[in-house]
Amino acid sequence: MRSGLYSVLLMGQLILNREIKNNLFTWAILMISCSLFVVPLPEFLSFFRPPWLSLSVIFFSIMTPAGFGVFSAFFIGLLADVVQGSIFGGHAMALSLIAYLSYRFHLQIRVFPMWQMMLSVLLMLLLNELLVLWVEGIQGQMIFNYIRWLGIVIGTLIWPIFMAFLLNLKSKIL
Repeated sequence: MRSGLYSVLLMGQLILNREIKNNLFTWAILMISCSLFVVPLPEFLSFFRPPWLSLSVIFFSIMTPAGFGVFSAFFIGLLADVVQGSIFGGHAMALSLIAYLSYRFHLQIRVFPMWQMMLSVLLMLLLNELLVLWVEGIQGQMIFNYIRWLGIVIGTLIWPIFMAFLLNLKSKIL
């Protein structure tokens, strides 16, 4: 009886430990992508910046929907607004919407072939950028140029590498 109780307690501790590690991994990656969101780049490279934060939100909403949700995306969006100095809630709204969409269709997206997954990521990144552009237009600071959309194309093209890297890193850490 004593060994049975001990094994139940040990399994409960291992499950809790795995959940804590998973949450720490998720938030560490989100903090790194939030810092990459504001790292200064030279002027000629600033338009080639992939949307790291949006890619991370899409990844965690698709791959770990139980541990990451719309509220988490809203919180990291508020943090991105504070760090970038933009209107409070603009990125939070956009990231919440793409987190909801990727969470809503995560079972379908996970079984897509890579080209269809990249297409769905492209659509979510476009929606994110359109919402951010809309918020900037409401506050009167909209700067529309075609080079702005280059980061979305780059983010879509690096999605398979980004996803494989995070899945590999997660399997090694957890």
